[in-house]
Amino acid sequence: MTTHKRAAARTRGRAAKAQQRNFFWIVGLSLMALAVVASVGLLGRRAADTSAVRVSAHPAPASAEPNGRAWGPKDAPITVIEYADYECESCGYFATNYEQEVVAAFASTGKVRFEIRNAPFHGEGARRAAQAAYCAAEQNMFWPFHDSLFLNQPAHGSAGFSATMLEAVAAKLGMDTAAFGACLSAGTYAAQVEADYQTALANGVTGTPTFVVNGKAYVGPQSADDLRGIFATVAPDVTLD
Repeated sequence: MTTHKRAAARTRGRAAKAQQRNFFWIVGLSLMALAVVASVGLLGRRAADTSAVRVSAHPAPASAEPNGRAWGPKDAPITVIEYADYECESCGYFATNYEQEVVAAFASTGKVRFEIRNAPFHGEGARRAAQAAYCAAEQNMFWPFHDSLFLNQPAHGSAGFSATMLEAVAAKLGMDTAAFGACLSAGTYAAQVEADYQTALANGVTGTPTFVVNGKAYVGPQSADDLRGIFATVAPDVTLD
């Protein structure tokens, strides 16, 4: 090969390498642009989901257990256990119409303990919501999250609570969404919720809400006045006023 031909070959080689570098730059920039567009779209979708949810303005009861699912002292003479399903319409009725009056009437007396237990009869969405409530309790946000779920109950016959909806509720409540999402996606409390469900069945619970007051079951939403009457029956010696 002559000197001239060798120089021409080197020139062609350098040009080919330059074209190759340009190609990779273009591909890289295109991928980066796609990633930015996807990220913006994802953020926009999350914002839409968050703006669509409602959250409770009620704080946790003053006597609520830290990181827990109960209020009132453990040695209270009256114990109320509510077996609830987050997709149960009657549970939602109690939560949105009676729960706050029950808290106002009894939470500060020191004589009533109120506990929430899971009975997810409505299937996968209800179980997912129950797991999410446990995840919220890790951040001491059980009661606001619990109340907010009932403000966002899915339509009857729908697929139920999705992870996206649950994460949107957590975000709007100002929770640590990374920790919450990790807890939920890992199924951290799946076994616990299943155990809750089996316990409810073993205790004779066949529908929600069921309120067990000092061992006696009452089915259906109970107002503060309803509970006051029940307390007078099961614990006649306890004065609440």
